Amino acid sequence: MKDLQGEINEWISRNRHNLIRCPHQPGNLLITKWSCRMRQLKAQKEDLANVMSGDVMDYVHRQGLSICLNCNALKKAAA
Repeated sequence: MKDLQGEINEWISRNRHNLIRCPHQPGNLLITKWSCRMRQLKAQKEDLANVMSGDVMDYVHRQGLSICLNCNALKKAAA
């Protein structure tokens, strides 16, 4: 049986064409193009006018989405 890190590395190798490095997430995070697009769509639907409304977790969530709203990482990956 392969170790978990080996399985992860193998999956990344097979799916590298669907991954992008998110320039706004800590640690130069690799995410799928699909998840990047879903975050952008959610950011467009979410009310981000007042990110301070709600509790701390709401703030963190809205702040993260507000970064995705105008991000062009997905467009750069397509080019």
